[in-house]
Amino acid sequence: MATIGGPNTEKDNLVFGYDTGYGVADNSTSTRFYPGEPAVNISSTHFSSGHNSSGYGNVVTVVDAPEKGTGWKKVTISNRGSNFRILQWQYTTHTSDVVYTHSAVFDWGNMRDKGYFLGFDGNGGGTRNYFRNGDESTNGGGTINSSLKDGKFSSNITKSGTHSHAWFINHLTTGVSGLNDYFYYNEYQVEINTHSTPYTSGTRSDTASLIDLKRTTSIDVSNISFNSTGQPTLDGSNDQLVVDVDDIVRNASNVTIEGMVNATSISSAGPWAILTDHATASDKDGFWWHYNIGNAVYFRVEDATAGEQGTTFSGAVPFVANTYQHIVTVVGDSNVKVYVNGVLSKSYTPNFKWNRIDSSKTAYLHIGRTYPSYYLSCAIPVFKMYNRELSVDEIKQNFNAYKNRFGI
Repeated sequence: MATIGGPNTEKDNLVFGYDTGYGVADNSTSTRFYPGEPAVNISSTHFSSGHNSSGYGNVVTVVDAPEKGTGWKKVTISNRGSNFRILQWQYTTHTSDVVYTHSAVFDWGNMRDKGYFLGFDGNGGGTRNYFRNGDESTNGGGTINSSLKDGKFSSNITKSGTHSHAWFINHLTTGVSGLNDYFYYNEYQVEINTHSTPYTSGTRSDTASLIDLKRTTSIDVSNISFNSTGQPTLDGSNDQLVVDVDDIVRNASNVTIEGMVNATSISSAGPWAILTDHATASDKDGFWWHYNIGNAVYFRVEDATAGEQGTTFSGAVPFVANTYQHIVTVVGDSNVKVYVNGVLSKSYTPNFKWNRIDSSKTAYLHIGRTYPSYYLSCAIPVFKMYNRELSVDEIKQNFNAYKNRFGI
């Protein structure tokens, strides 16, 4: 299980954060902090059974396999009957012209090099469609052989017309008895998506996708995008994460913001986080910071009464496109510091108090956006907020814990 804050990173006064596991965990072994992209598994069960609807004579057993872990099933084929389709998963109804992805995790046991293949069968909406081991051409593909690795396998399908589809284990040689052919599988899932996501037995909602490291704050991912591996991304046009951090702001005299940021496309404005007293960031009231490609970092407090109380300082290292950078911003009444990859990039003495949020309003953290309509196209797989100033040594410690993971 992952350690809160990540391995060997500073945890004292960590009051909010998330870690998607990117760089360590792949999409099939997501971390506790990132259960996966919001999804609905339209298959009501991941149980499979022998294909004997017309008395084909296939003899198949499916049993729990606790020796493999939670949810794993062991399938044993002792007789292949008169139909080449031997084992089937649940049929699910597919709507016309909608992309569906089927996925599961496999350990192929002793099935390799025996002529078996994983197939896909459907009816309705035109011609029957088969594929083998990922090749969706009719009757194409190959068998479960030595080159097919254990692990997650997924395939997507789009058909014209409403129809039913299911995965099958097939073999073209029928009528063979006295077998002991077996394999294991887990996490069978069918979802409306162009790529597979981590398994869910039912529905994974917008607020169940990304979990606060401290498990105290709800993170809503309904306003962000996801890439082909199911990782959260910010598209630069309207994506952002908005988090209520009012309790953090009210009780802190200093704050440190830390993130692993990969800006994939940089415009003249490159924000990665702001703190304001507007859930929609439609006004500039409150403190906000803005990291910019033009070598400038903006820090200011502005409200209707006092006007702008901050300023801009230049010279900090800007984002480097398509490159992960470890960025830490430390803000207090007496200093503002920006660290990039563990090194102090800029230090500034402000003329304002950082937490000047209207007492009648709630403080919100916006990740990926600043006023009025500037967004950053980026991935931020790690984000943390502390209610104190991290020391130079602590910042270097955190950077060292992440640098190999993100190839810095």
